[in-house]
Amino acid sequence: MFTVRKIVPALCLAVSMSGLAVYAASTTPPSSEGPGGQHWRGHHHGGFFGVLHKLNLTDAQKTQVKSILAGQKSQFQALRTSSQTNREALASTPPTDTAAYAALIATAQKNAATRIQLTSETWTNIYQNVLTQTQRDAIPGVVAAAKAQREQRIEEWKAEHPSAGSTGQ
Repeated sequence: MFTVRKIVPALCLAVSMSGLAVYAASTTPPSSEGPGGQHWRGHHHGGFFGVLHKLNLTDAQKTQVKSILAGQKSQFQALRTSSQTNREALASTPPTDTAAYAALIATAQKNAATRIQLTSETWTNIYQNVLTQTQRDAIPGVVAAAKAQREQRIEEWKAEHPSAGSTGQ
């Protein structure tokens, strides 16, 4: 049975992943050389893109991933436009107009479900058709290492900012 407790985190994850997919498919990455000849650093590679980045894809695999994302780009753009239009309509519709409000909420749910499905299909396609078995086997280790590194950074930050966790102001 689907519960709000299960749907909300899955929805949040799917929306963020699809946003990354749309962004990655619609932009070209900056050059590796920044101002003054310095390498481009400090960019956070998160989510599935971070995993792909750490799997050391070959040029052919990178081309395949870009092709898959480019094929989904128009669908993600249509979903983004529909979601944005729906959000604007929800913001301007009073909750007392129950029929219109219910229709807008249904549209938002449909958009979210479609985004989750499209994201799932995209990543399944990449996982099954682009990655080698060795790369697939490496994914749990990459995810665990990223989680450990994130937790270490949080602990270091907490050690440097002991008053940030206090309440009372």
